[in-house]
Amino acid sequence: MISVEILRGAAALEAIPEEWERLVGDSFTAAFSNPGWHLAWLDAFPQQSIAVVTARDEGRLVGILPLARFRTDARGLYFTEVAPLARGDYQPPIVSPEYAATALPAMLDAAFAHFGRRGVFWWPNIPVTDPSLPVLREYFQAHKMPFVEDREVAPRLRLNGCDFATAEKMWSSSHRIDVRRQRKRLAEKGPVSLWQPKTYAEADAALTEFFQVHDEKWLAQGLPGKFQNPTEQKHFRAIFKRLWGRGLLFSTVRCGDVDVSYGVAFFAGGWPQWYRPSYRKEYHNFSPSKIHIALLVEEACRLQWQGIDFLLGEEPYKNLWSNEKMEVVSIHAGFSEWAPSYFWFTRGKPYVKQRLVLYYMRAQAWWQRRKMPKGSRTGEGKAT
Repeated sequence: MISVEILRGAAALEAIPEEWERLVGDSFTAAFSNPGWHLAWLDAFPQQSIAVVTARDEGRLVGILPLARFRTDARGLYFTEVAPLARGDYQPPIVSPEYAATALPAMLDAAFAHFGRRGVFWWPNIPVTDPSLPVLREYFQAHKMPFVEDREVAPRLRLNGCDFATAEKMWSSSHRIDVRRQRKRLAEKGPVSLWQPKTYAEADAALTEFFQVHDEKWLAQGLPGKFQNPTEQKHFRAIFKRLWGRGLLFSTVRCGDVDVSYGVAFFAGGWPQWYRPSYRKEYHNFSPSKIHIALLVEEACRLQWQGIDFLLGEEPYKNLWSNEKMEVVSIHAGFSEWAPSYFWFTRGKPYVKQRLVLYYMRAQAWWQRRKMPKGSRTGEGKAT
């Protein structure tokens, strides 16, 4: 017999961390499903209207949905939406597969009774292989809730236990030759190695460097720097604190004593997941990110990992390395097809985003550069 309960407030996330982690297990979605990921999100983006919906079978936790009601900004025209508390590249409902058909509908009933039938319900990035996806579709259809699906893919390199020489043969000859050439060129400036911090203090110090290196590169390209926003810095520091020893995989490429490339990643289900990379722009001609990924592939082959997961987005560089793709589905569901909020999130916002996002990013980058002290702006105060 399934029993459903709603725990309210941020303290609910701290109440059952061990049960929660056992439920998530070692799935490839674990990095974005565990309590540390959600708590790190709350550390940076506190929310008031939090409901943690749990399902138990004879006392054993078989499902947990950490949800919140969000009031959007101007990009969401200030409508409200009920959605998972945190955002991740893989964000399935956290339910034991064998209980998805029975526990998930009961949990959704409880969630909608708690939040009410206004605004929209949004669930992002459910892997198409997850057993919860067909259950969600059936639930919306049975309750006459209109819904729209969006799809994205995550390129991946599956290694199947091969060695690095075999892995190299999976890539095009031009890509393989270029990786070798760039590694050789960088090695002429100093010994090249993959470095991983042994302590949290080392990781935190390198993270501070990463913020600066990341934004210098993006601003130089005329795009906004993510970490010009102190809240984004706070979020990443919270991720490092909450997930240190629990799936965080942070590394740099060192050339001599200089870190030239940085990679914030996670490890889940045997997959290192490439989340947020960057490199020193002055090393651009050495393709430091290529060297970084090659060294990570070598490590994956040595340790017999499943492969490398490049997470969401089909940036061209990912396709150079990958040999398969994981597809995810994001669902917007409403309570009325004619509700203004449902129309905006399913039709209006996607239309505007598709046409204006690049102009918005360039304007944001220009404004960030204007706010920086004159001598610290990219390209200023340096000899030519």
